[in-house]
Amino acid sequence: MSDFVRDMRNHKIVPDVVPVPPDSLLHVVYPGGLRVNLGNVLTPTEVKQVPEVSWPAAEPGAYYTLIMTDPDAPSRTAPKFREWHHWLVMNIPGLDVAHGETLSDYIGAAPPRKTGLHRYVFLLYRQNERIYYKESRLSNRSTQGRGKFSTQKFAERYELGLPVAGNFFQAQFDDYVPKLYRQLGHFQNAF
Repeated sequence: MSDFVRDMRNHKIVPDVVPVPPDSLLHVVYPGGLRVNLGNVLTPTEVKQVPEVSWPAAEPGAYYTLIMTDPDAPSRTAPKFREWHHWLVMNIPGLDVAHGETLSDYIGAAPPRKTGLHRYVFLLYRQNERIYYKESRLSNRSTQGRGKFSTQKFAERYELGLPVAGNFFQAQFDDYVPKLYRQLGHFQNAF
């Protein structure tokens, strides 16, 4: 078993988010060169901006779907809002995320105070073709439609199959989180 598969299982990404681990590692790098690396700890301050995402095996003519989700909302011990998705981009041509169709704008890590480490999971799916989706577009100024998301059900609805790549980091509350809550309006009341 590879370190990648072992870490996905040890941190319970499998089965909390997906039934089986992806085949390979997704490269996720935040501004300043901060890399997501199989459960490393980053702060909400460090991950507040959209990361660069790459995958060496991406096919230029294929389309991909990228999901970033938190299965630990509001906490890992009581995940009643599992999953809370932070980013969702579909129809990404050859993994050029900037040219994909963003359904949910990026929102960085926002674990509530005193809830410990949360897992933030990135999953990449290869689409069979361009997808005409029925989802509403969600801005990064609202929490509407983000809680109780299911990556697995979403993948089934759009026949995405299993993820081809993935990665994850962990984060806990820091001083940036209240600023993000203010940006999101009533977010504090969601937990």
